[in-house]
Amino acid sequence: MNLDEIKQYLTEKNYDAVLITRNNHFLGQDVLETENRILALTGFSGSAGTLVVTKEKAYLFTDGRYEIQAARQTDPKTTEVLCGRNETLTNWLREKFPGRAKMEYNPWCLSIREVDTLSRLLPKLKLVAKAQTDDLEPASVFAHELRYCGVEATEKYRQVVEFLRQNGCEACLIAGADSVSWLTNLRSDALPDTPVVRAMALVRADADITLFADGLSFPLDTPCRVLPLAKMEKELAAAKELTFALDEQRTPDAVRRMMEKHEIKIRPLIDPCLGFKARKNETEIRGFADAHLRDGIAVCKFLCWLEHNYEDLSELDVVEKIHELRKQQPLFYSDSFPTIAGAGANAAIIHYQPTENTNARLEKNSLLLVDSGGQYFNGTTDITRTVALGCPAKEMTEKFTVVLKAHIALASARLPQGVSGSAADVICRSVMWHRGLDYNHGTGHGVGCFLNVHEGPQNFSLHASSYPLAENMIVSIEPGYYRENAFGIRIENLARIVVDEESGMLKFAVLTLAPLDKRLIDKYLLTDEEISWLNDYHRDVLQKVSPYLTEEEKIWLKEACSSL
Repeated sequence: MNLDEIKQYLTEKNYDAVLITRNNHFLGQDVLETENRILALTGFSGSAGTLVVTKEKAYLFTDGRYEIQAARQTDPKTTEVLCGRNETLTNWLREKFPGRAKMEYNPWCLSIREVDTLSRLLPKLKLVAKAQTDDLEPASVFAHELRYCGVEATEKYRQVVEFLRQNGCEACLIAGADSVSWLTNLRSDALPDTPVVRAMALVRADADITLFADGLSFPLDTPCRVLPLAKMEKELAAAKELTFALDEQRTPDAVRRMMEKHEIKIRPLIDPCLGFKARKNETEIRGFADAHLRDGIAVCKFLCWLEHNYEDLSELDVVEKIHELRKQQPLFYSDSFPTIAGAGANAAIIHYQPTENTNARLEKNSLLLVDSGGQYFNGTTDITRTVALGCPAKEMTEKFTVVLKAHIALASARLPQGVSGSAADVICRSVMWHRGLDYNHGTGHGVGCFLNVHEGPQNFSLHASSYPLAENMIVSIEPGYYRENAFGIRIENLARIVVDEESGMLKFAVLTLAPLDKRLIDKYLLTDEEISWLNDYHRDVLQKVSPYLTEEEKIWLKEACSSL
């Protein structure tokens, strides 16, 4: 259906609206372009969006990362973009439909928590469920080897079973594809940048596991049953005497509806795999360090090449080159997300990705923002560097230095054990606020091991969950500054959360290895402690990366990492 056909459908059914998400039945995971209904209906390609179609118009809700992009990609005649911290879906629905109204939704594409929140906050709005699952493209499943994942799947099953026992449950339904991938030590090629297995798992307290998946070819030695998704209801009904743990935030409402139909007892609990996989084991920690060394080699080679060639390049040339250099590194599998390469004003579009239609030339005396990452079998990387092309303007250096101060504030901070990500966000963002500046995205996110580059439950955001930060979580630190139609700045490193031996508090051990552009730093705006942090970081980059570079690249890196 297109928008006009949906409007006609609403008239025929006497509904007031239909709610459409970017999800398929694997909530919170990436989707192929061919599966993205919001892209097909509106042209908006961002990773976060909810669409409400009424009989008159479509309304697209997204977040600050996509405010400029959404406005550019959609037709204002057919789609109104609603973006802002106060422009929530529930507030808008309450104002749009103050009386009785009906809205259709797909219960496979909304979580239990989302449906319950809408029902609670909008009691006059009747939600009409119409279940539909998309046919997924065929894909192959492969093992994530023990030398990379570090823990046998049987031990992970034991951890989940112990969680169930402690919480008085006999089974759980794990709906998150990333959790199922971690639990089974399996990965797939279903998505170009994210090697998750798009499957759900029924786990019993006797460690019996059944996977539900469509279109996947599993290895012959897969140590668990695999059934089509259509068999899930029958399997759940056969286990109706058991008490199920269910994560209401990560499980589709359609699963809850099946369970209620068969009177299955549900105990709302967080997905047990989330906490286990967020805290990396010793093998994963070593793997992340190795992956970041390999990635640092590729990025340093790229930055050296860029400095000598930028006047003849376009944004797509940048995307191609950094992929080419990563691909040369051992254990490289794929990019971890489509590379963001924004030249000049395009860098102010926070998640801009160049296309043939938007591809801009790199111009002298401007900025280039490159946000990219790699999937390596032993770790996942994500790095943003903002680079001066020629001589930067004073405003550029001033704003870059403030962003750097914000980054260092968090990177060098100490945090009490058990603190939430919102506290970390404020440490970083308050440096910007002090100067009347802000950025319209989170300060950081968790990272999976050869899984999602954005992984919960931890994150650094003003609206972060209360999930506590803990030792051996991998997180990003990425403040920024964006001036529309002018330039954009972001500095992103990944770090491992470690325990400070002296204080017992949490601190950050930086993983990312690539220099920050000193041409964009006003050293007179930095404190002695900030200069010391930067010099120490650059010394570490030089020491670790230099042995793997050519003589020309070594000379470049030595200058790029020289003391401020």
